[in-house]
Amino acid sequence: MPVAYGLETFKDRSHERAEVTARLTDPRTRLVAIIGRRGIGKSALAAKVAEQLARDRRGHGRAWAGIVNVSSRTSGISLERIFHDCARLSVPEMQEVLLEVWTSQRSTPDKLAQLFAALSRGPYLILLDNFEDRLDDRGQLCGQELTEFFDAFFRTQHEARILMTTQVPLALPPELRRYQARLYLDQGLPVPDAVELLRELDADGETDIVRASRQDLESAVRRVYGVPRALELIAGALSEDYLTLPTLDEVLDTFVERGDVIAYLAQDRFQRLDAESRLVLEVLAAFGRPASRDAVSWVLGPLAPDVDVPAALARLASHGRMVTVDRARRMFALHPMDADFIYGELPPDGLLGCRSLNRRVADWYARQKPPRDQWRSVDDVQLHRYEFAHRLRAEDYEPAAAVLDEVDYFLTWRGSVGAARDMHQQLSGQLHDDETRLAHLVGFGLVLMFGGPHHQAAQVLGEAADLAERLGDQHRLGQALFALGDTYRQLNRLDEAIGPLRRAIELADRLGESEQLLRALMSLSLAHSYRGEVQEALEVADIMRARAMELSDDLGCAQASDASACAHLVSGDWSQALTMAGAAIALYEEAGVAEALGYVHNVQGVAFMAMGDVERAEAEFLQANTDGAAVGSPRTEGICLYNLSWAYWTVGRYADALAATQRSKAAFERAAVTGGEVADKLARAARAMLAGELGEVARHLRAAAEKSKGNADFVPPAWLLAEAERLAAGDH
Repeated sequence: MPVAYGLETFKDRSHERAEVTARLTDPRTRLVAIIGRRGIGKSALAAKVAEQLARDRRGHGRAWAGIVNVSSRTSGISLERIFHDCARLSVPEMQEVLLEVWTSQRSTPDKLAQLFAALSRGPYLILLDNFEDRLDDRGQLCGQELTEFFDAFFRTQHEARILMTTQVPLALPPELRRYQARLYLDQGLPVPDAVELLRELDADGETDIVRASRQDLESAVRRVYGVPRALELIAGALSEDYLTLPTLDEVLDTFVERGDVIAYLAQDRFQRLDAESRLVLEVLAAFGRPASRDAVSWVLGPLAPDVDVPAALARLASHGRMVTVDRARRMFALHPMDADFIYGELPPDGLLGCRSLNRRVADWYARQKPPRDQWRSVDDVQLHRYEFAHRLRAEDYEPAAAVLDEVDYFLTWRGSVGAARDMHQQLSGQLHDDETRLAHLVGFGLVLMFGGPHHQAAQVLGEAADLAERLGDQHRLGQALFALGDTYRQLNRLDEAIGPLRRAIELADRLGESEQLLRALMSLSLAHSYRGEVQEALEVADIMRARAMELSDDLGCAQASDASACAHLVSGDWSQALTMAGAAIALYEEAGVAEALGYVHNVQGVAFMAMGDVERAEAEFLQANTDGAAVGSPRTEGICLYNLSWAYWTVGRYADALAATQRSKAAFERAAVTGGEVADKLARAARAMLAGELGEVARHLRAAAEKSKGNADFVPPAWLLAEAERLAAGDH
């Protein structure tokens, strides 16, 4: 009898299957326990292992004489059931003997001795599924007969092995633990396998699963942590609810509140806990991530001063892994799905409600976060991000905005543009205090300037500049004007960029804000380069370099070299462009600023192209694409992929050029910034080239050249025009 249905749709777990099989065939191991939360797939894993052993009849060189399954979900797990099922594995004459032994008046140890003697021609596999039903929360056996069974199992010579699935680890005496191997199944299925399983669960197309996009299905899978039983429940909720006909999103939004879900997935053991342990679990659920004993104690301190947190955590850790422990870090955690269920049961308000707990958790992180002078990378502001998340959960939007205001510039300039954008989007429409809203608008506009969409950035920054003028906040005004000017530059509205940038420079200089001054100077230099004003661009870059050196600012020096590289690229001084770009890369890496690396590698790629070294140009464009993807900057990806496509074009790799331009267009569309039309025109040219339509090729190349004018990050439009003229003249 199988321990699980649907073995033909079993997904992945190849590593775990191999480990279980290896343990079962290790002569030193008598019992292998697969341990994990409800619904994680323990039974399916055990069933797959048993099926493979039964089918192959061999395991690592050993022939399996027989396999028996005893499950608490079918016939129940009892000594009688185990004895009779194992007896059937023997030869017929021995079966009769064993059945007579069972009905005799012998003691249980004697009966078991006879049974194990019969299981010496093996090996045999005894599969005990859902064994937690026969254990208490400490892992102690319920009932004398099973205690005697395991005592005989470990102390008698035989060829039987036990494969056990359980939510609670079996507690064995110290002298017997050496014979037990534990496999903790804490993770759900990998996303690709979970998506495939979810689609198979709607094979007849009754619900919208089979029609959902891969992105939506991946989101659904992540929402339930890839837990197989949860995926089955999603499909069931969609296919069986003919009253409300819920959508996939609606099922996910109410997942932890649904009675049918809780009945199958929530850990019923949690309901049996004492009040102190329950409170500690609720705090861990509010944290939503591993937390130390001190953190839990501090959060509960003024809310429930009588709770002995260390003792409660010790009970929870020792009672069947209700919480998991990272001994090296001394951290405690709930499985994410258990945290969701427990958190979902918290009342919104009250002393121990979710808002109160989240405020305390946020305050804990606020006490732990490092000061500004210790920040070196985005990891150094991780506690700020945790604090922000819990302020939001508590619906304390103004305090959350204040936390974000501390770190959004740092996150943005250190490459975590996507994270900063997501945080600002969560605050949109929630702020009512003008000063707080101004800080949010400026920060949000800056993030949009980097990551797009640029039209939205211009709108947000214009609103920010107006509000700053009205409030008389010169600092915020300078920030807004700088970002607005740079946004205009990236939108190719170059004439509109100069004014805001010059005013931002004047304000930063007057206010003594050196960091802001250097950024605005760099943007002004780039704007001049985009306008083809090379001398003006180099003059501004020289001013930047001098100010940065006065301040011993390595980042400022990197930006000055970056700006100079762009100007030299526009002028056609390829060697100097490479020199300045190399200096910029070294300084950016030393300063730990990843956001700009993609653009500088792109400059090097264009310079190598101009010098005829297509192979090195390709490598630089690919590196630029990697850098852009790493910091969540689809605009960077779009630019370097466009240039990469031209590198492919120059060596006749037109199919590769087409693929690169299609990826470029998609990246520009993700960022909602200008550039998509340029990539589209080059893609059309590549498609026409593959079709041999040279007239169309020339027309689309001219269009791409026209669209790329005014953006120094693209390969020079003159290159495309020269190719168009060559093809038009029939020189191919």
